[in-house]
Amino acid sequence: ELGFMREPRDAAWEANFGLLVQYHSEKGDCLVPISYETAEGVKLGTWVYNQRQTFSKGQLNKERAKRLEELGFVWDPRDAAWEANFDLLVQYHSE
Repeated sequence: ELGFMREPRDAAWEANFGLLVQYHSEKGDCLVPISYETAEGVKLGTWVYNQRQTFSKGQLNKERAKRLEELGFVWDPRDAAWEANFDLLVQYHSE
């Protein structure tokens, strides 16, 4: 084994995942805006969007999905935002 990945797509996925890990450590979440680009010009927001789309079609590799979930990845940001706002409403109402 010379250390080569079998698929260039695997290397690209790993590189983008590493950028997402970095984003998470800096921002505290994985809610990358679709227009977000790294300083190096990598369209991380588009990559995150594509992961969500692939997952919703049932086509995302289970190991990749698990790794994203362990990082705190949100599959449906709109649903997560709704839940967060609803929780705030409940909290406000109870005060």
